[in-house]
Amino acid sequence: MAEEEKNKDSELEQPEECRECGGEAEKAEGTGEEAQVQEKAENAGEEAQVQEEPKQPSPEEIIAELNDKYLRLRADFDNYRKRMARESDEIRERSKILVISDFLPVYDFFKMAMDHAGRTDDLNALKQGMQMILNEFKRAFDGLGVKEIQAVGKKFDPKMHEAMKTEASDTVPEGIVLSQWKSGFFVGERLARPATVVVSSGPAKPAEQAPEPEEKAEQADEAAQNPGGN
Repeated sequence: MAEEEKNKDSELEQPEECRECGGEAEKAEGTGEEAQVQEKAENAGEEAQVQEEPKQPSPEEIIAELNDKYLRLRADFDNYRKRMARESDEIRERSKILVISDFLPVYDFFKMAMDHAGRTDDLNALKQGMQMILNEFKRAFDGLGVKEIQAVGKKFDPKMHEAMKTEASDTVPEGIVLSQWKSGFFVGERLARPATVVVSSGPAKPAEQAPEPEEKAEQADEAAQNPGGN
């Protein structure tokens, strides 16, 4: 007990300088710990910045990526081209069906006329049947927007007429269509086929009068007497 009290007294009797040194030591230890913490934080921040920086791709990687994009675009274009070709074929087939549907009545009338022609000799009945067929043709043309070119009596127009030959005419002026061999047609505003026509060349020119036989003989004698042309 006596020794413990002595130790206590010795601790109490320590000078103030020693107590101050101890406080400074504690402060120094605290400052060192703060420095270590700050240093660790700075190192962690630098590591985070290094990790956040994106990795630059190599030339091989860039080429591989571009090649992949090219192959994808090419595949998409091939699919688009095939789809457009398929749609175009479908539109063409539907157009054929629409045109054929308009001309089916004409075919029916032709068959009826041929069947009737085999059972009768009545020309008037055959003529009426042909007229019915022609009317059906015109009706089908009207439904398709087809217009026939009426060329006879009109001035020759190379934009819609095709001249096969010219003929002299005393009644039809020069440059006017005399007759039409084949009909021409417009589909809407577009020329489908020009009309094949014969164009008038105006009145016939009188032929030069041929020399009489006696005049021919005299001319032959003169030529024989003057072989040199003198």
